Amino acid sequence: MTVIMIFGKHGLNGGLWGGLALYALCHTLAQAQTLGVSSQGNTGGLVIPSAQVLPVGTVATSYGNYQESIFGPYEKQQNMSLGIGLLPYVEFYGRFANYCNNCDGYFTFSGPRDISANLKLQIPTPWSGGPKLALGMNELGGGAQLFGSKYVVASDQFGPLDVSLGYAKGRPGSAGFDGAFGGVAWRFGNTGLSALAEYDGQQKHAGLRWNSEPILAFGNAQVVGSVQQSFGTIASTAQSANTRNYALTLLIPLTDQDTRAAALKPEPAQALPDLDAKSDLTGMQATPEDRLASLRKALIAVGLERVRVGLREGLPGTLLMMVEYENHRYAQNEVDALGLVFGLATELAPKGVHRVQAVTLKEGQRVYETSVSVAAYRSFLRDGQAGAVRDSLVWERLPTSYAEQTRWIDAEASAFSPVRVEIKPGLAYTVGTEVGALDYFLAANFQTKVPLWSGARAVVDYVLPLSNSPNMDEGAIYSIFRQPRGVRTLALQQSFWLGRHALTNVGIGRFNYDRLGVQAEMAAFVPGSDNLVRLFAARYDKSAEDMAGLDRAYVASYRHLLSPTMWIDAGLQRYSDGTQGPALNWTRWFGDIGVKVFYNKGGNLKFAGLELEFPLTPRQGMKPGPVIFTGPSYFPVGLRSLITDTESTGNWILPTRVLSIGLATSVSLDQLNIGRLSQGYFADQVYRMRDAFYAYAKNLL
Repeated sequence: MTVIMIFGKHGLNGGLWGGLALYALCHTLAQAQTLGVSSQGNTGGLVIPSAQVLPVGTVATSYGNYQESIFGPYEKQQNMSLGIGLLPYVEFYGRFANYCNNCDGYFTFSGPRDISANLKLQIPTPWSGGPKLALGMNELGGGAQLFGSKYVVASDQFGPLDVSLGYAKGRPGSAGFDGAFGGVAWRFGNTGLSALAEYDGQQKHAGLRWNSEPILAFGNAQVVGSVQQSFGTIASTAQSANTRNYALTLLIPLTDQDTRAAALKPEPAQALPDLDAKSDLTGMQATPEDRLASLRKALIAVGLERVRVGLREGLPGTLLMMVEYENHRYAQNEVDALGLVFGLATELAPKGVHRVQAVTLKEGQRVYETSVSVAAYRSFLRDGQAGAVRDSLVWERLPTSYAEQTRWIDAEASAFSPVRVEIKPGLAYTVGTEVGALDYFLAANFQTKVPLWSGARAVVDYVLPLSNSPNMDEGAIYSIFRQPRGVRTLALQQSFWLGRHALTNVGIGRFNYDRLGVQAEMAAFVPGSDNLVRLFAARYDKSAEDMAGLDRAYVASYRHLLSPTMWIDAGLQRYSDGTQGPALNWTRWFGDIGVKVFYNKGGNLKFAGLELEFPLTPRQGMKPGPVIFTGPSYFPVGLRSLITDTESTGNWILPTRVLSIGLATSVSLDQLNIGRLSQGYFADQVYRMRDAFYAYAKNLL
């Protein structure tokens, strides 16, 4: 089938409508649309947006050299974007455009440079097929406002043909696209290759795009590449300004780990024996004590610490297996360690044991308990049917006393690592300022934790500067971002429970290099729910010269769980600069990757931003020993922007203003699995528990 596209002076003419009229001639079975990222920073074609949005939990990062012709020619064109599917029907993109001459030096600003935030909302429709509709806005706010526009777009597919039509209203004086726009993409079977033709309201474009198949070795990520040519573009000098451009995109499904875990089918060599298989009774049989000893040995072998195993009476006629353990090896998520405990314990449980109760310790202190039916979990390990095991799983914080009623196989807990060293980057940066496209300061942060008595530890934090851009040299314009070499924290910390609902941590010592003081944090669970009241406070003997309010700061917030992996924090803060005001955060987790959108107001300054939070440590780290090294389970990277208005249009870099309180350690990170802690969360994660068992523990049976 041939479709003729004819571009008129004012946009699309009857050629596109004629193409739509050929619907009856297209394939009767529609093929799936392929995702692409437009140069504007949204899901779409070469330049124009479509009504598609990124799937929930998918990240798209792009790099190309497209430049809007209105700016004229420049030596370097850098066009980058980062997008994520935040919610069903919603995608959010950040775009960084940098067009410049003499770009190699610092303290230069020789062309347009802008960071813009783009939002697109797909409108739910009552039909499953047919066109999709979306509303979008480019450049939500900020100081430069170079690409502002609002648009509405409709997209549909007709066999191998994808069609998008829309209308945009650009902000006066900006380079945002404006007027009627539209385009078509023809997919060449299952090759991943498409040919595209578009009109963006000002100029015409044609090009090719290729989508790879999901790459299993890279978490089912996809590579998307495109080349394009513009036509009929006239510069301000009345000369032709047609350009050839390219773009590369990486589509990363953050939920891939959960998907793979749910689809796990063990290899034949890993298959567990059938539950109804008859055992050979001719030889010597293992006693309950033998099985408990084997379980203890296996749990130590997989790298768990402070292990104790025993039996106790439960409800009348029931026998419970108790397992105490502490985990630092599986630092991405506590779910992995729990999967090892449940898998090994249910397989090695003596006859007559109905449930396994796993008590999770931190610094030897009880934090929470999770229990499951032995019969249900054994079946789940074999057939992967999660219904029964989810129904049987029970989670609760601060388990009641059980030690005296338990017959321990060994009264003493197994050993633990006396020194733990977490190595993480200390990174400060600015992006898209008037003096540099990217300025950074990089240091290595060595945080050493030495467990003492129950709930107590010593913490030493050492900073080693590694590298920085010239604008962050001593005395340079951004030198305030630098961290000096030396011991930043030297403190003694104690955690304890206040009743059954409030976990508290208090630290005393030297913080922020040379300030004596106290830091405290409390996570108070709301009775009858998994919501939290969170309190933070810090008091020092003096402030830094550049942070007049840092001698004291506090946070009081309420966390409302919208789902086991999504919550809202709302509260009041006294910030590092002494100002006070509200703070609002929205957090969503996709596996071990978190996305946070935040808003902070201190005095008359308002900031908003986006963070990606991810682990920088392997799923299985070092085995316990005299000293173990690990990476952080939580490392945030993001941008914040000063919210501008008509009276203050400059998006200034204010590195010391309206900063949230920073503590040396965190109850949420160290004891509460980064907030992912509830009955619903552990029930949702049973597939990952099963996956961890087959990956790290099956060979020990």
